[in-house]
Amino acid sequence: MSLSAKPNHRAWWKECSVYQIWPASFKDSNNDGVGDIPGIISQLDYIMNLGVDMVWLCPSYKSPQVDMGYDIADYYSIADEYGTVADVEKLIQGCHQRGMKLLMDLVVNHTSDQHEWFKHSRGSKDNEYRNWYIWKPARYDEQGNRHPPNNWVSHFQGSAWQYDELTDEYYLHLYATEQPDLNWEHPPVRKAVHDIMRFWLDKGCDGFRMDVINFISKDQRFPDAPVKDPRTPWQWGDKYYANGPRLHEYLQDVGKILKEYDAFSVGEMPFVKDEGEVLRAVQFDRNEINMIFSFEHVDIDHGTFDKFEPGNWKLTDLKQFFQRWQTFMYEHDGWNALYWENHDQPRSIDRYTNASEEHSLIASKMLATALALQSGTPFVYQGQELGMRNVPPSWGIEEYKDIDCLNHWNRQQVALQEYQKKSRDNARTPVQWSDAPNGGFTGPNVKPWMSVNDNYVQINAAAEVKDPNSTYHFWASVLALRKKYLDIFVYGDWKIVDGPSQEVFAFTRQYEDQKALVLCNWTEKNVAWDASSNGISAVKSVLLNNYEGTAEASKRFCGGKYALRPYEAYLQRAQGTPSTTCDFPLDILRRSVVSATIGFHLSTASPRSIGAALRNISVTQSQHSPQHPHTHAYTMTTEEASVPAHLDPSTYPRIRHDAAQNIHLTLTYSPLDPNTYLAQTSSPAAGANTLFLGTTRDTFEGRAVSQLSYTTYPPLALKTLTAIAEAAVSKHDLKGLSIAHRLGIVPIGEASIAISVSAGHRAAAWRAGEEVLEACKEKAEIWKREEFIDGGMEWRANADRDAEGNLVKNDGP
Repeated sequence: MSLSAKPNHRAWWKECSVYQIWPASFKDSNNDGVGDIPGIISQLDYIMNLGVDMVWLCPSYKSPQVDMGYDIADYYSIADEYGTVADVEKLIQGCHQRGMKLLMDLVVNHTSDQHEWFKHSRGSKDNEYRNWYIWKPARYDEQGNRHPPNNWVSHFQGSAWQYDELTDEYYLHLYATEQPDLNWEHPPVRKAVHDIMRFWLDKGCDGFRMDVINFISKDQRFPDAPVKDPRTPWQWGDKYYANGPRLHEYLQDVGKILKEYDAFSVGEMPFVKDEGEVLRAVQFDRNEINMIFSFEHVDIDHGTFDKFEPGNWKLTDLKQFFQRWQTFMYEHDGWNALYWENHDQPRSIDRYTNASEEHSLIASKMLATALALQSGTPFVYQGQELGMRNVPPSWGIEEYKDIDCLNHWNRQQVALQEYQKKSRDNARTPVQWSDAPNGGFTGPNVKPWMSVNDNYVQINAAAEVKDPNSTYHFWASVLALRKKYLDIFVYGDWKIVDGPSQEVFAFTRQYEDQKALVLCNWTEKNVAWDASSNGISAVKSVLLNNYEGTAEASKRFCGGKYALRPYEAYLQRAQGTPSTTCDFPLDILRRSVVSATIGFHLSTASPRSIGAALRNISVTQSQHSPQHPHTHAYTMTTEEASVPAHLDPSTYPRIRHDAAQNIHLTLTYSPLDPNTYLAQTSSPAAGANTLFLGTTRDTFEGRAVSQLSYTTYPPLALKTLTAIAEAAVSKHDLKGLSIAHRLGIVPIGEASIAISVSAGHRAAAWRAGEEVLEACKEKAEIWKREEFIDGGMEWRANADRDAEGNLVKNDGP
């Protein structure tokens, strides 16, 4: 496919961050030693206060737990140890009440061998479910010895084929023997998957993480894989099943369902390094999935043939990975999923740094800075926000639970130190909630399903929530900055700085003339870094430092040379590229309007945006209307030019969410949904919930109105709306506040603004709603055009009329 550059569309899911939960190890509510869904519900406020927008629940379906839930026996039931479907519904509701979304794991490359589909499939060759799985006859050598259909290796060691005596054939299992692969070539399989998706989406689930989704299409020849590891007869066959010939056909069908529900999606796609292939899956207008998990940076310490072999890497290797995908996705309208950790990876402090116990806290903060401020959607894995570490080196093999690790041990028995570095068990130790026995994960006299890390007394949530200097609060600060400077850290470009350095990871983010520098010392020593020689000049302000407050850091980072302490992370607003000078006098442009298919108020635009727009505008007349003496009319020339991002409806909605104050702000070209805004502000602490809808009426001063249209400049409007919302929440002690404004054309009878308020009492809710509305009309940088049936039209500021509908005199620009 063509890899030509494309504009970067805006989307709500790009602006979100995700918190991943491994249910068995999160929180045990009933003291059976296993985490459960009620335990998750009990900690939703803890998650919300971190500032994330979505919760990803790893598989909790009915399962024999051979691979910790990734062997599913029933997609419509929940494992007894985790709870019930009703518990999941409560979890969804709890997330929605707190302004968060819930993602579920979609594991549909394979099932459990205990699934009814497979039980029927292995019953006979003529069973109606036979083709739901991949069955092949044996191969025989010249001596008549039976062999599997090909030489593919399982991800969990040994052959990827299992012989079944009953029907004298092999079935494919790319993972455990108990995880047979589904046959997506068979249409009923695809329909069954679509039905599963709709079942959970209809219950309120907001999207899916899709397990090894690029494995669902296999090369139907099932050829032998090339021999790359001569030590074993079993070879990696990924070239024949990773991104197979019909993958995108299948993903297009999945994408239609996701689009129907406006649902989130992230795909796990191992073995994929080809840029074009990735783009087919994630490019915005392809409508397949939103983003994928890449693996190059988490495979960085693997050996030549085996992940449990020692591997070496340099900081420049890591930087090259990020530089490649950050640049490519930005230039081609794709999107990155940003992660250091998940349920399959060791803890990031131990993998990516050599931090001693002394520098563990600082290193965890450095890693948060380096990850979350890049271009993409950040994923935080449970315990990562606490700086949890790998299992202790003193643990013996009897403490390990991971099937991948244990199968490897049974075959090769490598040094335990490699398991301690890379085993999936590192991520699966229970969350350390307090310094109580078992880390507060379960009761003090209960044996947890897996041992709690020995360091729970030093590293635990209770202590970190109380400590403003903890990793937990630092993560919250980083995520808050990402939202505060949305244009820079979500939609800005990404450029590497000082690429050859093996000590410093530095990059800039820039959106128009807004620019930031992220600077991280990746070593446990002091490093002198020359900012001037790396093109960094004026410092506008220091936004973040992992050693000290911004005021103190500003004193240290004020010259051309920076002295970086061990694992120090530093974030500054830098001097951006000079903006294009506008040739039109600003006193004429102020309060002027570009009138084309969409409106544009020039007083709100940066000089660069104004210049770009005016290069494609011809002034047909400068005519003052009696009602608006400061309004000028312009028309677009027929020569098309690039439309600034804030004028492009495809870059909306623009959303800001302050989880701590339960504030939701939305600018959108789509119709307003009152139920969404009521759900956003709903709170168990509220005694009153009010909703105001401002709608388009059909007359104005005796003239018949055909429609209204609205325009804005989002950076200013959202800044103003934030100030209005924060003031209202503080003044009235609100439990939630949502302000949504529609842009573009708003027909008669449809809503242009929605304000939802929740408060302890009705008086506060009513007063706050009215005050917020008047403040929005008076202050928000949003303008409307009234279009009349007689063909006339007039532009007005929102505040042109008061609450009683009386015209407010405007005395000047």
